[in-house]
Amino acid sequence: MHIDSHDLLSRPLALTSDAWRNPLELLLSSTGEGIYGVDLDGLCVFINLAGARMIGFEPHEVLGRNMHELTHHSHVDGHAYPEARCPIFNAFRQGLPCRIDSEVFWRRDGSAFPVEYSSHPIVDQGQVRGAVVTFVDITERRRAADALQRAKDELEERVRERTGALETALHQVRELAAWSESVREDERTRIAREVHDELGSLLVALKMDVNWMDKRLAEQTRRSPDAAEDMRARMRCKCQNMSRLIENAVDNVGRIITDLRPSILDHQGLWAALEWQAQEFVQSAELALDWRMEV
Repeated sequence: MHIDSHDLLSRPLALTSDAWRNPLELLLSSTGEGIYGVDLDGLCVFINLAGARMIGFEPHEVLGRNMHELTHHSHVDGHAYPEARCPIFNAFRQGLPCRIDSEVFWRRDGSAFPVEYSSHPIVDQGQVRGAVVTFVDITERRRAADALQRAKDELEERVRERTGALETALHQVRELAAWSESVREDERTRIAREVHDELGSLLVALKMDVNWMDKRLAEQTRRSPDAAEDMRARMRCKCQNMSRLIENAVDNVGRIITDLRPSILDHQGLWAALEWQAQEFVQSAELALDWRMEV
């Protein structure tokens, strides 16, 4: 069945066939989108109930009025929106359909709301007769998008904060590792010095005593009995001295081993070992401290 577009644009919702009138009116009144048509002068020739009420009017109050001046006259910031630049009007003036979701429509009370609209030319027998416009209020969509963007920004900010904290922690770990390596190197140097100075000197002294005894034993056969007895006494004294040196060496070895790994660490655990180490430090440094450990 043929629909006369001339009648569509000359009478609101009036079609040549009565059989189509009620279904078309039902379609226009049932949709949640705003739908209106304009003629070549930009005047409203029909609008559905949802569209009229979205801009604060009843349908009969909108018919015959310039839709750009009524609801699309300004940008969201209040600056005038020239009709010559209106994409809705360009649909029938230049034959350019459009779909826009970055502009606002204005209500009767002067408030604006974000819309997504499309405008398509109405063509009859090769001639453009006007345009049909569909639009929806996207306020809730914008709010959801804004909330999503805020959540995204907040998440990114938290990620930046966590990244910064991790970078700081990593830097501190690196510094701690470097400090720990420095402490280990200092401790190795100290232990090496103690081994050299204390054990080394003890072992040298023992070697000298052993050489002395070896030399005296070689001379023993050439001595008189009295001289031999005197030599035995001196050798006993030397052996006692060597025994003391050996005991000192054993004590030093035990102390160095304890410094390297306190036996209390194996028997009583880390905290007891730390407490012992702290006490040793206080005593060795001759400090008067009142301290406690909290776990």
